[in-house]
Amino acid sequence: MKPLLHSKKPLGFLNRFFTWLDGAPLWLAGFPLMAVLFAPYLILKQGSVFPVHDQLDETLLTYVLNARHLFDSGTVFPEILGGIGKSGMQPSAVLFIPLYCLFTPLTAFLIQYLAVCASGFWGMYGSVKKLSGSGILALAMAGCFCMLPVQPIYGLSIMGVPLLLYAFLLLSERRHTAAAYGLIVFFGLTTHLVLIGYAVLCFWLLVILIRLIQKRRNLHVNCGFALLTAVYLIVNYRLFAELLLGQRSYASHRDELVNAATAFWPTVKDVFFHGAQHVESLHDYLILPIVILLAGEGIYCLRMGKKGTLKPELIKTFRLALAGMAALIGIAFFYAICKSRPAVDFKNSMDGFLRYFQAERFYWLYPALWYLEFALVFGFLWKMPGAAWYKTAALILVLFPTLNLIRVNSLFYMNINQINNGSGVTGYISWESFYSEDLMQRLEDAIGKEMSSYRVAHLGISPAPALMHGFYTVDGYSNNYPLAYKHRFRQVIAGELARNEEARVYFDCWGSRCYLFNSVTGTYWMLRKDSGVQYEDLAFDLDALKALGCQYLFSGAQIADAEEMGLTFSGYFDTEDSYWGIWLYELAR
Repeated sequence: MKPLLHSKKPLGFLNRFFTWLDGAPLWLAGFPLMAVLFAPYLILKQGSVFPVHDQLDETLLTYVLNARHLFDSGTVFPEILGGIGKSGMQPSAVLFIPLYCLFTPLTAFLIQYLAVCASGFWGMYGSVKKLSGSGILALAMAGCFCMLPVQPIYGLSIMGVPLLLYAFLLLSERRHTAAAYGLIVFFGLTTHLVLIGYAVLCFWLLVILIRLIQKRRNLHVNCGFALLTAVYLIVNYRLFAELLLGQRSYASHRDELVNAATAFWPTVKDVFFHGAQHVESLHDYLILPIVILLAGEGIYCLRMGKKGTLKPELIKTFRLALAGMAALIGIAFFYAICKSRPAVDFKNSMDGFLRYFQAERFYWLYPALWYLEFALVFGFLWKMPGAAWYKTAALILVLFPTLNLIRVNSLFYMNINQINNGSGVTGYISWESFYSEDLMQRLEDAIGKEMSSYRVAHLGISPAPALMHGFYTVDGYSNNYPLAYKHRFRQVIAGELARNEEARVYFDCWGSRCYLFNSVTGTYWMLRKDSGVQYEDLAFDLDALKALGCQYLFSGAQIADAEEMGLTFSGYFDTEDSYWGIWLYELAR
């Protein structure tokens, strides 16, 4: 072979270069990529922007509260909803809790996000390289996957799936088994059993059963399954104590959850083509290339198989691709079954765990599975004869629509847009603006009491900033708090729920947002300081609110008849950078 740079033919040079590149250690590209992706956060700092819904307004607080009480002997977090048991505020990734003890919440969150993003990149790279043998294909899939707009607050429940697959592949080959076991423990500590854990355990168990039928034994694969199961049992010991031993300290508000049914075929179609809540795989433009390539590869396998010239590695890759597509279709059907009327009616007739357990969350595997599926069908082409530069060009061409879709939806793009234009143009809410630490401090100073000695409620605004600052709240957002407290809180808002059917259904049938819903702003809880909204004639039961220990009300809008209601106006507060403008009222004693 002639040296790369001495090739006289341009196409020969390209082919030699891309052949060399395909075998190069392209995993190293992850380091500069991480530097680029996280540079905007270093520039913006407190001005960084992230999705608020279900992240900054709720799940992030599970880490903050666990960190505050990490070494407490108590069993409740007293700050929220009059006190919630620790089992009701378990974070999605327990391994990241110490970060919130050592650093500010923003720094801890960014370190967690970096760990999630890096795990997604190198896990996908390692898995695709193992499955296809191509460094270029692995780099392309890893780059796409790690830039998906996932919420890092859920840990590795989405981004960690390829990393776990890589560990499984190592165990299957009986290579680097110590590293594989370490990755399994890492995955178990950075994911949640009810988000993704049970799904990967089910698939792993299925593989073990298939291997047993085929009489293919591998002790390491079995031990890996046992290890991951053990990690989840240890991390979720409170959950298993409640389920198996009946050691529930309280009845959860989820016992009154009313599951809603959806139409079967539209649900199958929607999930297959677009995914579902919290899982933005952005695979829309991958489906057609996958289907076309899979069909073409099937025809090729049939023809070459008849001639007896089909390579075993191509057969293996094609079978894996078929299995992957079957899994993707099966997950969409399973989701629709779980959301069908018979399944929903059955769940609503049950009590406890069976009522609110979301078995359909197999769809959390979708982001990893779609990009792995694409890698398999393209890896089939890669293993066939042909110039490496031609395959690379085809890969870029086919991926271009998906690359553009990922670009405009990524958190990286959001923050670049924020740097260039600011919230006045983008409309994004920055970390600093949402949590409004300076505003919360002004409110604390105005009240002038030890925060643990009183509780506050919120009207039209999220309780999350107050909780982050250290206020004790009678309201809050939790997916597991006492049912008795929900009933007591409902007494406060019963008059307003009677005026707003949408708010009534939202609270009675779900109830995880335990807020002061009303007939003016309904279930909206993000009133901007310049909203122009005014409250009047609110039918709240303030005696019931005071019975919950509430002494102060943080309102996102002025209450015109506050005095007639029995509220004392104590001042209006905002800051230049705050999203909120807060009218402070004291409840009459």
